Amino acid sequence: MKSAEPTRLTVGDLSLDLLTRQVVRAGRAVELQPREFALLEYLMRQPGRVLTKTLILERIYDYNFDPQTNVVDVLVHRLRAKVDKDQPVKLIHTIRGVGYVLKSP
Repeated sequence: MKSAEPTRLTVGDLSLDLLTRQVVRAGRAVELQPREFALLEYLMRQPGRVLTKTLILERIYDYNFDPQTNVVDVLVHRLRAKVDKDQPVKLIHTIRGVGYVLKSP
């Protein structure tokens, strides 16, 4: 018998409920747009793993090529502004020249 997929993802004090689509950081609700939610879910499913811009483009935007735009940077910036804003511990990190990673200290 196959085990059920988890319906809640948690990294540090950040939790994401896949059924209700609610995101909570340090006890406060975080309102996200659909692509922001999709990116956060992708990052939370692979905590500590660096995700390249190409991987994010393929997963979130369904691009199989690099359109030479900064759409991923803008999306990460918007997500970071909502998730890490006013938080002493930042969870979303840039790995310069590689991509992004979500990790809790």
